[in-house]
Amino acid sequence: MFYKAFNVTGLANKTVYDDGLVSTVDEPKKIRAVIISVSGWRSNIVEGWIETTRILEINDQVLNTSDEFGAANAYSSTVKLLRIPIEENLKPGLTFKIAINSGAIPTSIVGAYEYEHVT
Repeated sequence: MFYKAFNVTGLANKTVYDDGLVSTVDEPKKIRAVIISVSGWRSNIVEGWIETTRILEINDQVLNTSDEFGAANAYSSTVKLLRIPIEENLKPGLTFKIAINSGAIPTSIVGAYEYEHVT
């Protein structure tokens, strides 16, 4: 199993994409999952794309956050998603990208692509 980190800073009323995970002829990949945390719950949408096809659309409120909500210690939920299974083979030349589609109050996302090399 391999992991590639991502960090996407959301912008108000925009969709911002990570550079993504690229499958090549020399190293074809299978995206296993996305490990993710959001900067806060703002009812924004986390998206996952294989080129121009959106295969993931999930509200940030169901994801884990480290937002402190004014508390002395960061809050870490035990009931929110941290790992989103994808399980898609990426043909050589294709890219899987994570994105954040923010409304008026942006959300940023951090995490990692979990992937493996396939033959």
